[in-house]
Amino acid sequence: MGATSLLIDEDTCATNFMIRDDKMMELVAKDKEPITPFIHKIRSLYEDHNVSSVLVIGGSGDYFDVADCVIMLDSYQCHDVTARAKQISSAAAASSHVASSSQPFGTIFSRCPVGDAYKANNKVAVRSKGVISYGDIELEVGGLEQIVDMNQTNAVSFALQRISEAASGNKTLIQVLEEINAKVDREGLDALAPGHFHGGLARPRLFEIAGSANRLRKVGSMAQKK
Repeated sequence: MGATSLLIDEDTCATNFMIRDDKMMELVAKDKEPITPFIHKIRSLYEDHNVSSVLVIGGSGDYFDVADCVIMLDSYQCHDVTARAKQISSAAAASSHVASSSQPFGTIFSRCPVGDAYKANNKVAVRSKGVISYGDIELEVGGLEQIVDMNQTNAVSFALQRISEAASGNKTLIQVLEEINAKVDREGLDALAPGHFHGGLARPRLFEIAGSANRLRKVGSMAQKK
């Protein structure tokens, strides 16, 4: 979706997404584990695709190995401890094989929405800030923390319906959403809900609309292309 940085809180991430420690790697071979920990891809995400990552961590010290800068919060004051962190990672390098490897990030596929899959047949209701009843699906968007008001959720629900009109199967999701965004720039939020005169809409970012579209678990809702 064009993001140039990721903000990641270790406490809200799955542990096996962040890292696999030495003991677990001894027990479960790499070719038996389908999830590649983020620590093996974080450098290549930046080097191959120019996407930076900012992590708040308290238990995954192996990220010292791949960090450009390490800031420690001590009594509400920030201290640059990069040099010390690198010393620690160097001393531990001989006995650890977790963080030292870096893998190519791989191909990123653009997702192309299939318009018919976004038709809700006028069965759309926002139950709360985190739940949209969309057709026959209860769409959970509570994990999109940047949605801070139910009026944004209302706007997301209408934006999803506009995808069915703009999608062609050949346009990528970001192209479709940028078209919708441009229309809102020209005509205001009422462009999301033509004929409704809703009055209860607040503008979300494209990222929250895309995140909601990605959570719409419906067969055929997305195609992929390189």
